[in-house]
Amino acid sequence: MRQTAKILRKLLLDGELDTNDSALLAEYRTPEVRTELDVWGEELGFSLVDMRGKVYLVPHTDSELLSFSIRDIRERESSSARLIDAFLQCYITMTILWMFYGGKNKNPKQAMFLQIKDVVAMLDDRFSNASASEVNVFETEYEINFTHISSHWSAMPVYEDQKRKTRMESVLRACRFMREQQLLLLLDGDREIRPTDRLDDLMMGYYLDMNRIDEIHSLFDSMGVSGQ
Repeated sequence: MRQTAKILRKLLLDGELDTNDSALLAEYRTPEVRTELDVWGEELGFSLVDMRGKVYLVPHTDSELLSFSIRDIRERESSSARLIDAFLQCYITMTILWMFYGGKNKNPKQAMFLQIKDVVAMLDDRFSNASASEVNVFETEYEINFTHISSHWSAMPVYEDQKRKTRMESVLRACRFMREQQLLLLLDGDREIRPTDRLDDLMMGYYLDMNRIDEIHSLFDSMGVSGQ
């Protein structure tokens, strides 16, 4: 039990175990510890992903303790942020993930890096050209006013010096949040983003596992990021 507690503490603090934690990794792979960790996963709402010699803790989307809520995202934006700002950040994040991993073949990774300006251009396109069916999914199934979010995005300038609420800065805020979670690297003066090994592992080894890939593509499609 003590070794399980040490491993769980490490996973909750760092999100992963790697070769620097060789003793804990060895303990993690013993049947008794795995059984105890599985129980904790059921109670706290997380899964453990063993990928390329690393173990990642992945919170379930409905975990009240470990996952981010819309309220968390809204409060992170600013004290004056509105609900629409949080929904926009979620949509930007989903679009970035699709631009990296939206390929519908054996290897769904379709980009090694992205320019921030290209993410902005993709969002411009999606908000301008969303079909009636895509809008309907948001507004009937998810009770999210997609038209309002689209108008909110379109009302922002693309870029202005010293102005925070621009399309470029909105994308950068989403990228910085993903960087804090060790999912993205921001390079070239914050003009380029690249996925970390952690994001590659989680997407390829968990979120885009063949058992989930249809569900994930369906979610991408329903959010209006099904293609260019």
